[in-house]
Amino acid sequence: MLTLKAMVKRGVGSLALQPPFSLRTQRRLRDGINVVYTHYIGESVPYYAEFYAGSTIDRFDRDLAVLKRHFDFVPLADLVRQEGAQRELSRPLLALTFDDGFDALRNGVLDILYRHRVQATNFVVTGVVGNKNLMWQHKLAAIRALREESLYVSHFNRLMEKVGLSSISRGDALLPASLKWSMPLKEELVDTLWRACDMPALDEFLDEHRPYFTWSGLEQWLAAGHSVGLHTATHPLCSGLDAEGIRAEIEEPASQLRSRLGLCFLPFAYPFGDRMSRAAEQPLYDNRVFDCAFGIKGFAPRGTSGCRLERISIEKNFTYSIFGSAFLGSAMRVLRNRSRSS
Repeated sequence: MLTLKAMVKRGVGSLALQPPFSLRTQRRLRDGINVVYTHYIGESVPYYAEFYAGSTIDRFDRDLAVLKRHFDFVPLADLVRQEGAQRELSRPLLALTFDDGFDALRNGVLDILYRHRVQATNFVVTGVVGNKNLMWQHKLAAIRALREESLYVSHFNRLMEKVGLSSISRGDALLPASLKWSMPLKEELVDTLWRACDMPALDEFLDEHRPYFTWSGLEQWLAAGHSVGLHTATHPLCSGLDAEGIRAEIEEPASQLRSRLGLCFLPFAYPFGDRMSRAAEQPLYDNRVFDCAFGIKGFAPRGTSGCRLERISIEKNFTYSIFGSAFLGSAMRVLRNRSRSS
């Protein structure tokens, strides 16, 4: 059941696409560096059930059709390098990205992209490429999906008592509470919880599900005209990384992707949208460790520095987040201008 807030947002999003308001919405979108993202596409699976928003292949197909009515899709590299030429276009540009490196070859995603003539970027977590591990948040999601709440809450609280962190009372607090973990300890903590909950042997679980791209799969993805970006080595919160953490999570995997896949353009997407400080981020951008970097706070205006770009999710109803927010942004600017001139 929709909340009042959700109903208002949906209404604003729909209004933003109706004449004469649609002209203002389109003008605002033409003025932006527009990048959208999603994660897993397919039927719900244990390692993504916690985050799943009904992103089936059919829905993905429909969503692309909707977006194509309002945008021209372009490769991410072309969009980032786009400057004044965008002013001359009658329609705004849009780039599509995927996070976490989920295999897009076996689930029909590649076919949908081909049919819509969309070139996408997949931001990979290098530590799980080849299904050699399960990303720590995906391990927690699998525990939530496959074990009784009372069991994993009890084991989680015992573990938190040992490391001096707060307990939880409900299962839906598990993943939010995990964001308070020390990032260098996250793998040890989640693996301890995995074993305590008597989860399947990890190699057996990975063999069964095969969630991520292999290196050869990434080469096929590139050969099909798509691109690859970096989403760190293990998906940490980046704001707390020290120099060694930055080296291990960003610099080394960036070099690995460039050399192993022959990449000339390497975009970077912050896990959770959690940015490093500008002081830490700028040298990486200046030295071309990555060619651009994205948070998740919405579309950035044209002229934004390449290391301060943003994206919008399309995993839930995006009518408001894309169109409604663009319309309201324009309306608020008009009101401010009128106030100044009066």
